[in-house]
Amino acid sequence: MSKNPGKSRQFISKRNIVRGLIGLFSILMLIFIINSPLLKIGYVKVTGNSYLPREDVLQIARIKEPLNIFSVQTDVIQDYLQNDLRIDTAKVWRDFPNCLNIEITERLPVAVMNCNYGYVNLDKNSVVIDIYTDAKKIQKPVITGMVLQDVYIGDSINDDTVKKILVYLGLLNNEVLSQIRQVNIADKEHIELYTVKGTKIILGNLNNVEKIAEKTQEIFKDMSTTTIPVEYIDLSYSRPVLKIKQ
Repeated sequence: MSKNPGKSRQFISKRNIVRGLIGLFSILMLIFIINSPLLKIGYVKVTGNSYLPREDVLQIARIKEPLNIFSVQTDVIQDYLQNDLRIDTAKVWRDFPNCLNIEITERLPVAVMNCNYGYVNLDKNSVVIDIYTDAKKIQKPVITGMVLQDVYIGDSINDDTVKKILVYLGLLNNEVLSQIRQVNIADKEHIELYTVKGTKIILGNLNNVEKIAEKTQEIFKDMSTTTIPVEYIDLSYSRPVLKIKQ
């Protein structure tokens, strides 16, 4: 007995319609989910930033709040962040249902230098990480005795003395660094540091950067516990030499 071809075609047609409706319903559900206000990210959490404001981190990441959880491409955001010279490393991940986490490690400035068109912030690796013209923005020790010429963000400073100073400053803790106003490198064999209180500290030629940094930390600790007025401290000797103000 032969099958009825008309009924077979009708059955196949109904099955295709059902499949099409299921597919259409799935697409509509996906569109609804993607645009659902329930999946808007309520907060972007930024951690690890101390130099860069949260708003700057979001700008670098090209993020505008609020975001949809499905529209966030964490790998793309991470690339944006890591391509900025002010950021060393970045990690981006979701915390469902409504949070995006951004964790960064900054390239922190340790010193400022004059350039022919303003000021530059330098990190411990001698990289220019920021340029500006407003002296009010200076927040780190200023290296004097040299003016940089035609430097731009991302450039590395190749002067050996500047490199030594930046490594030295990078070895100091934040508390000590905040008490340093200026480092003068006009005489490379007789480098001098000045504190915010006006005390002069002679560093010498900084051939042993780690040792001088260690001595500096100890000296600042001692100065915090004494009221004796000090005119200068010479760290270029094996044992620090102090001169008391008369």
